Amino acid sequence: MRGAAFACAAALLAAAGVPAQPAASPRAAYAALAELPDWSGLWGHRTPLPDEWRRNPPPLKSEVAAANAAGAADADPILQRYCRPLQFTGSSGGFTEAVEFLFTPGRVTITNEMGLLRRIYTDGRALPSDPDATNTGYSVGRWDNQTLVVETVGINPGALYPSPQQGAVPIGANARISERIFLKDANTLQFDIVTVAPEVLTEPDRRTRIYSRLPKTTPTEITFCTDYDRSIDPESGQQRFDLTPPADLPPPPSR
Repeated sequence: MRGAAFACAAALLAAAGVPAQPAASPRAAYAALAELPDWSGLWGHRTPLPDEWRRNPPPLKSEVAAANAAGAADADPILQRYCRPLQFTGSSGGFTEAVEFLFTPGRVTITNEMGLLRRIYTDGRALPSDPDATNTGYSVGRWDNQTLVVETVGINPGALYPSPQQGAVPIGANARISERIFLKDANTLQFDIVTVAPEVLTEPDRRTRIYSRLPKTTPTEITFCTDYDRSIDPESGQQRFDLTPPADLPPPPSR
């Protein structure tokens, strides 16, 4: 029965265009990790992202930029930080949160202190032909000597680009993000990022991000949800919204 269930699941994934994961020997695969570069510990971004985007804004289409500017005039400056699910649109971690890399056979996992979790499959599989859109997309990678080369597709069209705090716009359908990640020296990690977003950009947006290793640093949890939850007044702890039912609300149906 269990084998039939796995076979059915595999058939459904194949129909959706998701490639199967190649089989591997766990013992041999773990031994191979010793050949990978040392990206252990936490890494912090050197330049605040808002400063980066102000100096070098993304090549937005004119109509997208105009609509974004018009909406920004009336926007609450912290509105987009209210407990949004974390979404990947090119940045694995910014000025606030550090990032961490976990190497396991056939996969590199990137996480940060705000809870972003990216799974990059390095087991030889191809990108899916028609991926379901998710908040972190579907990523496959390969090692080019000591450089991790990553391609990500299937990104949620509503994910905010460049990020929720920088006058963002939805990234749109059919976005694709390419990354080359490598050590410049023992304690400096470089991300070369190219974002293709045909619905909002006039050309590929190319970025370089530099991270520094943070020695003797323990990861901490960072969240804006508690302080900036729209439904709760952080000063009083009271509900902002009137939850009183309307007087003409009919009673629930009897059973």
